[in-house]
Amino acid sequence: MKQFVAIAASILVYFCFAHLVQISQADSKNFEQDNCTSRLLTKGEGCFVYQVKDADLSIPVYYYLPNRLNSNTQILFAMHGEKRNAKDYRSDWRKIYNSNSDSQTNFILLAPQFAQNNFPGYASYNLGNMFTKSLKRLKSQDQWAFSDIENIFDFVKKSEKLQLSTYYIYGHSAGAQFVHRMVIFMPHARIRKAVAAEAGSYTVPDKYIEYPCGLRKQTGNQLPPVELKTAFSTPMTIILGTKDNKPLSGEHDTYTCDAKQGSNRLNRGEYFYTQVKRIANSRKYNLSWTIKKVTAAHIVAHTNPPIEDPMLVSCAALEFFPNFKGINCN
Repeated sequence: MKQFVAIAASILVYFCFAHLVQISQADSKNFEQDNCTSRLLTKGEGCFVYQVKDADLSIPVYYYLPNRLNSNTQILFAMHGEKRNAKDYRSDWRKIYNSNSDSQTNFILLAPQFAQNNFPGYASYNLGNMFTKSLKRLKSQDQWAFSDIENIFDFVKKSEKLQLSTYYIYGHSAGAQFVHRMVIFMPHARIRKAVAAEAGSYTVPDKYIEYPCGLRKQTGNQLPPVELKTAFSTPMTIILGTKDNKPLSGEHDTYTCDAKQGSNRLNRGEYFYTQVKRIANSRKYNLSWTIKKVTAAHIVAHTNPPIEDPMLVSCAALEFFPNFKGINCN
C-alpha cells in the first residue's frame, strides 16, 4: 500500500511539473511569435521585455507608442484579467485610440503581462505578489508586482525622454483586483487616476475582516501599515456592469471571505464601495473614490475567445480623458 501511494504521488508531481513547464513554454512561444524579445520601444504597436530589478525574471509589456510625442502625452497602463492576455487589452485600448485622433488625447499604452510561469496563481497577480502563495510570508516591497508598475513607468519615461510625474492605470476583472489593492497598499504610487472595472473580489480596508478580503491577518507576517487617508485621496473609479447580477461560480471564491461580499460582481462592488464610504466617514477622511454603473457585462457573450465588454473600456477612457469623442457610456 505504501509503495502504491508513493508511486501515485510521484505521478502527480510529474504531471504538475509537466503542466507548469507546458505553461512556461506556451508563454515563451507566444512572446517569441510577438517578437517580444526587444528591450526597446519603437513607434506603433510592439512588445518589449522589462527585466525586473534584482530578479531573474522579466515582464513582457505590450504597448502602443504614438508617432509623435508632445507635452500632452500621457502614460496609461491596462491591466489584464485572469487569462493574462495583455496583448488583447492593448488591442481593446487601441480601438479607442484609433477613433480619437485629437492631439490632446495623445497617450502611450502599456499592457504588462504577468505570465503564470513567473507570477503563478492568485497571490502573485491579483494580490500584487505581496505575499508568498500561503499568504504567510510578506515579501519586501521591491518584490511586489505593484512595484513593477512603478519601475516600468520609470523605464518608459527615461526611454522616451518624458517629463511626466504621474500615470493612469486601468484594470479589468483580476486586473481590477490588482489596481484597487495597489491604491490601498501603495498609496504613494504615482497614480494620477485609477479605474477598477468588474473585480470579482475586493480588499475592504477594515481591520476586522480577514485578509485578503480585509486587513486582519491571523497567521504569518502581518500586513504593512496602511495609510488610508493617502489612499483615499487617490482618484479612483469603481466601474460595475448592471448586467453582472448573476451568481458567480465557486471558482471565483478563492478565499472563504469572498462569498460574504455578495453573490455576483455587481453586489460585491456595491458592498465594497458602501464599506469604504463607511470607513471614510467614520474617520472623517475625504474620499476621492467614486462608483459608476454602466449597462455592460463582464465579457461579451458568445465570443471565442471571450472578450471584455467594450463599454467598460469606453467608460474608463472617459474617466481618464473626458474630451474623447463618439463614446457612448451610460
